Amino acid sequence: MNDKDLSQQAKEYFAQIRKTDRLIHRLDSTIATLRSSLTSTGSQLKQDKVQTSGPKNTLEETITKIIDLEAKINARIDELVSMKQEAFTMINRIPDLDQQNILIGRYIQLKKWEDISEELNYSMQWVFELHGKGLLAFAKANSDFLNNRENQSATGSKQSKESVE
Repeated sequence: MNDKDLSQQAKEYFAQIRKTDRLIHRLDSTIATLRSSLTSTGSQLKQDKVQTSGPKNTLEETITKIIDLEAKINARIDELVSMKQEAFTMINRIPDLDQQNILIGRYIQLKKWEDISEELNYSMQWVFELHGKGLLAFAKANSDFLNNRENQSATGSKQSKESVE
């Protein structure tokens, strides 16, 4: 495996943290929308209408949806915390502190490149260069873990394809 492949392997590992974080934010936004629908002034008094299909309890359904989504969010948050702890432990195996800072800032704290550059007082070009070196150092320091993870996902994909067929 060449250096580019190793760096890509590290990026794919870190991408899972960002994807999980985005999912949590999306679910949280959905809950906010559901909550606002509960308190909206959309229910005004109207003339009595004859109901033919029994009463609908949309308030109860919405509250149930919110509770279910909150449980899913809590499970995802626990997962995200574990992923970040694992990544932090593996980043600490890199000897260069600047590379550690950049990887932690980018992949654990999910900061923008500009913010990392400003915090470290380095040019963007230098941050990118250190980032590339850091990814490579990360992949080499954690090669056994990344290879096992890659093999497990390949086996899982193969098994799920076989179960579909």
